[in-house]
Amino acid sequence: MLKTAIRNKRNGHTNYDFQDDFDQIKAALASATMGVKDKAGEMLTQSFDNLKNKSTAIQDNVSTYVADKPFKTIGATLLVGVLIGYFLHRK
Repeated sequence: MLKTAIRNKRNGHTNYDFQDDFDQIKAALASATMGVKDKAGEMLTQSFDNLKNKSTAIQDNVSTYVADKPFKTIGATLLVGVLIGYFLHRK
């Protein structure tokens, strides 16, 4: 046993306590995870806000178009309905 300890010392092998290193790595990962989580939440909130604004704008545009050109709207709706019916009936 003594020879093994001496041999390990000569080769540069020593006993290290990896628990402190593991705790530091764990803390760094936890910190990085919280940062990513916050950034992802921020981006998701921004995406929902953008989607809400765009849908409101589209709704306003459609309302205005339908009010300004009711006959074109009815014709376009009828045409789309006929096409959908044709493709659904065709299987």
